[in-house]
Amino acid sequence: MAFKWKKEEGTVAMVVPKKEVGGFFSKDIILSPNEKAAIVKDGEVQEIVDQGKLTVGGLLKPGNIGKDVDVTLMDTSPKDIHWSHNDLWTSDNHKVACNGLLRFRIMEPKRLFQMLYTYTTQSSNGGRFLSVRDIYDKIESEVITLVLEPEVRNESIEKLYGNRNILLRLENELEIRLKSTLSAWGIEVLKYTARWDLGSYGTVMKATNDFHTAEELAELNTLAIEGDAERKGRQCVAELLSENATIAVQNDFHRSQQQKDAMSTSDIERMQFEADMREAREAIALKEELKMAKARGLRGELEVEQDIKDREHGRDLEYLKTITEAGGADIVKTVSEGREYGKLSAAQIEALAKVKQSELMAKEDKVRFMMEIEDREHADSYRRKELDAAMMGAAQGNISPAVRKCKGCGTTIPAESSCCSQCGMKLSGE
Repeated sequence: MAFKWKKEEGTVAMVVPKKEVGGFFSKDIILSPNEKAAIVKDGEVQEIVDQGKLTVGGLLKPGNIGKDVDVTLMDTSPKDIHWSHNDLWTSDNHKVACNGLLRFRIMEPKRLFQMLYTYTTQSSNGGRFLSVRDIYDKIESEVITLVLEPEVRNESIEKLYGNRNILLRLENELEIRLKSTLSAWGIEVLKYTARWDLGSYGTVMKATNDFHTAEELAELNTLAIEGDAERKGRQCVAELLSENATIAVQNDFHRSQQQKDAMSTSDIERMQFEADMREAREAIALKEELKMAKARGLRGELEVEQDIKDREHGRDLEYLKTITEAGGADIVKTVSEGREYGKLSAAQIEALAKVKQSELMAKEDKVRFMMEIEDREHADSYRRKELDAAMMGAAQGNISPAVRKCKGCGTTIPAESSCCSQCGMKLSGE
């Protein structure tokens, strides 16, 4: 009984153990079109068979391959994978999706055999099974996710939406990675498509545009209303200006006249002030000249007077020299005083005599005052000695009849004193 592979939909390759091949006397495997078989012995591919009948053992016919072999059947017809990735996030946190079609076929059975033994699990009967879904799971986790997610995360939704070149670049990078990965597995990519779903961004953009359009129309309507109001305002202003033009001209004329009057008044005051200043400067200059002339006159008079005095002094010196040589210094003094007194009047001489008399009396009063102070100091010294003796006696408990207390201030004074030395109170003779 010959074994014929009944492929399920989506099956790419499977390992058929020798014991699973029916037949007692002869174990044959029939290969259909677009099928290939890899003969595996001890984990190594011995031969690739792509058509006809393959005998793998039996009692009568041990087979042209040998004993203890497994057969890996591969479907080389084109297969389609509808891939999709719905959880892509942009840099501004917009969710997008990408899906497409990947059509492939097996080109190198030996490489696919390695993939089959690497990515599939052996069943209990020793068989292995590789489906389109298995291939999709691998390329999704190892290619699609690693290419699309980081690239899309680096771009904003606005760039993706408005720049087709970025999407083409992402599609090309994904295609190159898919071809490279599947080629390493012995699979050839026949067709590759990609389609982007940018989510609700288009709806949001449309709603935004509608909103901006409505806002602009409302703004234009508002501007139209404002324009009407402004035109009406300008019309009212023009009417008021036309009505008040004559009054405004008259007011301007009056203001200009007032300004001219004020300027003329200011000029007159300025001219008067300048004239006053000139007169004041001339008066000051004249005053200075008068002072200088007066000073020069006084200087001339003083010089004449000093010259006369110098001549008189010279004559006096010659006269004194003559007298000194004749009679001595006393005569000179007497003569000089007599000459000085001769220049004075009788009232001046009498006043000078009174001054000298008062000076003499002052000297006598000063001498008398000093003598009184000295006598008083002697009396005070004697009195302090008596008081000290009385106070020492009182401190020792002895009552001395030589002292007594003043009734006015309570000061201890000698018994023979007639008045208090502190307050001046007169004491009785008790």
